[in-house]
Amino acid sequence: MGHGRGRQWTRRGVLAVAGAAAIVRPAAADRGALAKLKQQGSIRIGIANNMPWSTLNPDGTLIGIAPTLVRAVVERMGIPKIEAFVAAYGELVPGLQAGRWDMIGASLTISPDRCKQVLFCDPFYRKDETQWIGYLPGTVKDPPKSFTELGAAFSLIGISKGSAELPYLQQGIEAAGRKDKVEIAQFSDTPLLYEGLTAKRVPIVTSDAKTMQLLKSQRGGIEIAPVDSGHPNRGSGGAFRLDDTDLRDAFVAEFRALKKSGEVAKILKQHDFEYDEKFMNISGEQACAL
Repeated sequence: MGHGRGRQWTRRGVLAVAGAAAIVRPAAADRGALAKLKQQGSIRIGIANNMPWSTLNPDGTLIGIAPTLVRAVVERMGIPKIEAFVAAYGELVPGLQAGRWDMIGASLTISPDRCKQVLFCDPFYRKDETQWIGYLPGTVKDPPKSFTELGAAFSLIGISKGSAELPYLQQGIEAAGRKDKVEIAQFSDTPLLYEGLTAKRVPIVTSDAKTMQLLKSQRGGIEIAPVDSGHPNRGSGGAFRLDDTDLRDAFVAEFRALKKSGEVAKILKQHDFEYDEKFMNISGEQACAL
């Protein structure tokens, strides 16, 4: 687990940005996004409260794989300070579009819908598995192997709010012929997703492999199993506004330099992530096209 240094992070608390509308930013500001940030010496990033991906500690320090990678890159860009804003995953893109932060510094899953709304950098890593399910011991005899089976077997399913997997879960439910018979409960963060399951508000939940594995090992009281979501593994990464190509390109250039030096592989290893040599050589555009 990486640890941020307090002097580099500024705690800004949780922002409620649900339903925020996109704001068209002045063209001059768009052209000078990188220069402006370098001049002010700081960058605002939107993150989610979800370990091991990203978390803002009560003392204002940031930890997690995504902020650690972002910090290493922006320091090379000449931007020494990061201001972190915490929001649910589903609020990160609207918050970026509304100008509440300069980039998404969480591990944002790359998906076709998001690729239309933001510019992704190269993927930070490739996920072990696309998706997993969690349930209480003794409650599920034969765990479903796909989202279609999940939709066929349950009438109430929990998922993180704004998850990239939500459209695929909906497709699975529709493929099972139960579009109007299954309710999806969305929880604003991972702790609430876990509490919803253990408090029996939902009989089963779905999230990424690493999250489910950590919940089982650190909190216990649940069983987990892999499930096929029905879409390719595009990885996760940071994201930028569509107009901020200069900022995204500068970030990518320094990120690639860190990959070449071996620093990215080192950071991934410290967070128990595997460095997939082939996958780590694709660009954000290539990941979007998978």
